[in-house]
Amino acid sequence: MVPVHRSRPAAGQAVLFVIPSMVITIVSIVLFAALNRFTDQELNMFSVAVLLAVILSLVGTAGMQLLLYKLIDDRTLSREASALRGIRLGVIYSLLFSIAVSAALYPVFRDFLSFSPTYSIYFGVLLTLYSMTWIFTAAFWATERYTYPAVIFGLGYLWVFVLTFGVHQLSAQATLGGYTLGVAVLLVFAFAGSRLAFGRTRARYTLGQDLDAAGRIIPRNLAAISFQVFYILAIFLDKIIIWALTGLNTFQGLVVLGPYTTGAFLGLIPAFSIAAVAYFDVKTRSIAERLYDGTLSDIRQRIRLYKLAYRKGLALLFLVGLLLFAVVATTALIVFPGEQLLLRVLITTSLGALFLVVIVYNANVLALFGRTGTSATSAFVVCAGICLAIPFVALDPWYASIGFLAGSFLGFLISRSATSRLLAQFEYRLFRLLVAK
Repeated sequence: MVPVHRSRPAAGQAVLFVIPSMVITIVSIVLFAALNRFTDQELNMFSVAVLLAVILSLVGTAGMQLLLYKLIDDRTLSREASALRGIRLGVIYSLLFSIAVSAALYPVFRDFLSFSPTYSIYFGVLLTLYSMTWIFTAAFWATERYTYPAVIFGLGYLWVFVLTFGVHQLSAQATLGGYTLGVAVLLVFAFAGSRLAFGRTRARYTLGQDLDAAGRIIPRNLAAISFQVFYILAIFLDKIIIWALTGLNTFQGLVVLGPYTTGAFLGLIPAFSIAAVAYFDVKTRSIAERLYDGTLSDIRQRIRLYKLAYRKGLALLFLVGLLLFAVVATTALIVFPGEQLLLRVLITTSLGALFLVVIVYNANVLALFGRTGTSATSAFVVCAGICLAIPFVALDPWYASIGFLAGSFLGFLISRSATSRLLAQFEYRLFRLLVAK
């Protein structure tokens, strides 16, 4: 008999999956608005340090997060032991990556962004803390412990707000120090959560053995790693381009503040519909793991359940995304009634974000049939679309978001076409894989 999955647990996991992103977004908006003792230049410098640390840590650990997923999927160890093994590798990598990037960017910070040595040090520490935090978060998600990141980020970002705002009231110049301390508390919560979730494994593995395991996994998953990196880049690339071009035109390094940034980040809120990815994963994990078990009738029944879960998840994705878009657009019209650029960017980015999330959603199906390269290509096309819009940005910054929308739509078409074809030929493709085994 094929097990029938209840939708309530899957829906609950989907909500928990998206809570960290929601917490980061909401707390960051409120926090940045509350830093009233900054001049515009000081607020911009603080924003540059924080956002660069977040973006570079996400891009830099994207491949390591994928590696951690693959280590946990390796059945030679328990999931808990594999998680701890992956965390150890990830923490070491995060430290080395952060030191290398901080050292390489120090001349840029000093000469181009006018960072003081203290600010550069804070950036390096933030980059390290965030990189390690994403590693712990990936371990929780890979083992389907979605409650842990939801609680950790809820409590952790409360401390980020309290410490940042508190220090800011005492000394505006020390605000970044307060923020860094808050993120350190967040990482402590993540570490404590990992001890609670995974315990302590008795097995002893040397770093050499860990590196050997990683060395076997990486060559087989280059396409998946590329997809992770291009997906993260696609989210932030248009914003980085606008910040850099605006800074060059005004001789201010990077200019983060402005209507484009506000509209672009608000436009990403409909991407919270990515919760549908967790919903689909929970609904289909046991199906995918047992596709070949039982009689032909059992296999066909699982295929029907898989297709049904895909359609329901896709409908949920668009429903949630469009509802979020309606709420954000309506709120923006009320709060920013005269900001035409902000509103245009918000609308364009929201549509692009929905197409991008579908690419991520379809990646699950494509991976099942070994077509991760198609997902990587789709995400790369999004980045390419943004880059192709650069010559037009001088006419109007809005064209950067148009590039994001165009790239996302084309990437969506590539991903959707491949996914539809695979689903239509599910039994044929499945039995071809079975024969190949």
